[in-house]
Formats: sequence, C-alpha cells, structure tokens
Amino acid sequence: MEVIVEFFGLIGEVFFMFGDGPDEQRIEENIAALMAFSWFAELRKNPEYEELIRKNDSVRYVIGKMRMKRMKNSTVYEERKERRLMKELHKQLVAKTQA
Repeated sequence: MEVIVEFFGLIGEVFFMFGDGPDEQRIEENIAALMAFSWFAELRKNPEYEELIRKNDSVRYVIGKMRMKRMKNSTVYEERKERRLMKELHKQLVAKTQA
C-alpha cells in the first residue's frame, strides 16, 4: 500500500514540477519548520551543509517544495523528502568540490 501512495506522490511531483518554484518566504518557513525534525537539525550542524541550505538555489528549491503538514503526518513522506534533500546536498557538495 505504501508503494502505491509513494508512486502517486511521485507522479504528482512530476506534474507540479513545471510550475513556478517556491518563494523565499516559503523556503524560510519550511527551514524553520524542519528544525523540529532531528535529522534536519543534525544536518545544519555540518558547516558545509549549512552553507548549501542558506545559499544554494537547488537545495533551497527542494526545501521549498516540501509540504510541512504532510511531512508531520506521514513518515513515508518524511523519509522520502529526507532522502531527496540528502541526494541534492551530496550532488551540490560534489559539484562544489569539483569546481
């Protein structure tokens, strides 16, 4: 059942991906809300990740697209978004070190 829900969530993200991105206010609100999650608070302790969270457009876009109400109510959604954010952080960190 969880696989089906995750599949439809992925399809929804693809359809909404072509819309306008989140604004700075929403990104900052999501960052503040994410501090309630221990995994995100731990990420921010790493100076390299903190810099990417504050300055990198791709990382901020991923954060801004998260739906906080759903994040608080669904562990499957939370885990999926945590993996997505970690993937983007690693991608940007690698790109930064190669530049």
